[in-house]
Amino acid sequence: MLSLHDCGILDDFDIPDESTSMRDPMNLPESVVALMAYVDGAGWTEHAELVVQIMMSSVHPDMESSVATAAFLPRAVRRNVADFLSAVLLEDVSDEQRHAIFSWTQCWALASLDQ
Repeated sequence: MLSLHDCGILDDFDIPDESTSMRDPMNLPESVVALMAYVDGAGWTEHAELVVQIMMSSVHPDMESSVATAAFLPRAVRRNVADFLSAVLLEDVSDEQRHAIFSWTQCWALASLDQ
């Protein structure tokens, strides 16, 4: 199963906890970390794929997906998707964070081709 370490995300970026804040632009928002953890835990499922597609299309202008597909996700995941989209739309996600998120989604998508 693909993990955050496999894609190098945890090696390059800090995961926020109670002691860190978004003042450091390399910290990822809690909603991103929660969505990544959900995808890692869900494995190669349709729900994981939906989350990856929504995240990818939210941080890259050339990718498209309908956020309406989030309606098929479990309630807690929908909440994290909503928080993530709010952060992206309110520009609370830096370019470096967008790059990290896109790199992770791209790594997951490429790895899913082997499944």
